[in-house]
Amino acid sequence: MPLPGRIFTRRWAAADGAASKPRPRAGCHVRPAGARILACALLALVVYGMGWPALALPRAGSEARYFVDFRSRPGYLFGHTFIVYGRLDGRGYPLAAHVAGIYPVDGQTGLIIGSLVPVKASVRGVPDDFAERPTNIYRRRLSATQYARLLGVVRGLRRSERQWDLLFMNCNDFAIAVAKGMDMATPPSWLLPYYFVGGLRLLNGP
Repeated sequence: MPLPGRIFTRRWAAADGAASKPRPRAGCHVRPAGARILACALLALVVYGMGWPALALPRAGSEARYFVDFRSRPGYLFGHTFIVYGRLDGRGYPLAAHVAGIYPVDGQTGLIIGSLVPVKASVRGVPDDFAERPTNIYRRRLSATQYARLLGVVRGLRRSERQWDLLFMNCNDFAIAVAKGMDMATPPSWLLPYYFVGGLRLLNGP
């Protein structure tokens, strides 16, 4: 069953599936096996060869009491990209956080059918967002004003009718809509989620 609007604590034991698993630091990336060198080379070609600017979201300074994480995790075929967002305590730890990503309404069945034709989708969190350990995390700290803007972007995406398609309307496209709503530069949606999140970091700064 989907878990829309689920809130979890700063220790993230539920999010990682077990308290014994160490939580990856925000900004970390666990390298998966595969064509890492090729993917990085393609990303560099896109970023620098096409002359895309490295635009940075304005830093929130001492008022940065909120955050948004762009995350990747293992998932159907190529993995999944989603966001985690919420409020931070005085030491920079999440007090409470919410999860959002685009996912077929019919779950795994929708993923299979959506590999061929578009299927109905919704913006929400799913159990695997909590059970699977993230492979890449890119965190942006936000001011109250920036966070209010993020909430508006996510609410708009939740309200609008959504479709999911493996090639043209996938989870990276959702993350692109969120990032562009925050005036961030974005890599192409055809990158694997791990490299997509890395591309956001490369384009927008640490």
